[in-house]
Amino acid sequence: MRRKVVPAAKENGDTGDKQDQIFLSAAICNGEDLGPFIRKGFASGKPEILLRHLEHFRRYKESEIEDVCRAHYQDFIMAVDDLRSLLSDVDTLKSSLYDSNAKLQSVAVPLLTTLDSFVEARSKCRNIALAIGSLNICVQLIELCSRANLHLSKGNFYMALKCLDSVERDFHDKTPSSTLKRMMEKQIPAIRTHIERK
Repeated sequence: MRRKVVPAAKENGDTGDKQDQIFLSAAICNGEDLGPFIRKGFASGKPEILLRHLEHFRRYKESEIEDVCRAHYQDFIMAVDDLRSLLSDVDTLKSSLYDSNAKLQSVAVPLLTTLDSFVEARSKCRNIALAIGSLNICVQLIELCSRANLHLSKGNFYMALKCLDSVERDFHDKTPSSTLKRMMEKQIPAIRTHIERK
């Protein structure tokens, strides 16, 4: 550990006095035990010399502290001014963020409502498209069944069987109506049996 040495004040007195003052100052700076100095001061019957040395050290340190304060006072004032300016900027930024958030909310709420309406409309549109597709299949199936009936009524069994084959092949699996499916499963074998008997 490097020992600190405090310069002694230029006072009149013997060299031993100055040396004691230097040792006392060094001990205080280095955080050493001051007991030996105090005992020596009282043992020699001159505690006022010890007090004078301590007073000198106190004045020296006060002077040092004042120098440091003077050296950094302007920096401290500038730092405080910077902090005040920064706080003002923070308030401005906070206000700006609040305004931006309010504008965003005012724009976003109608937009989200429109988006919800769009999603709902698209869902309905899909459902309608599926319903139209199903209706088209049912219409084609009914038209084919009508043709088969027409051929049957005219006794044109070959064409009637061709229509039945087409119904089974093209519409059995993709018919959306369970009623039409049940009707096909029941009526097609019955019609075939009827044609075979003829």
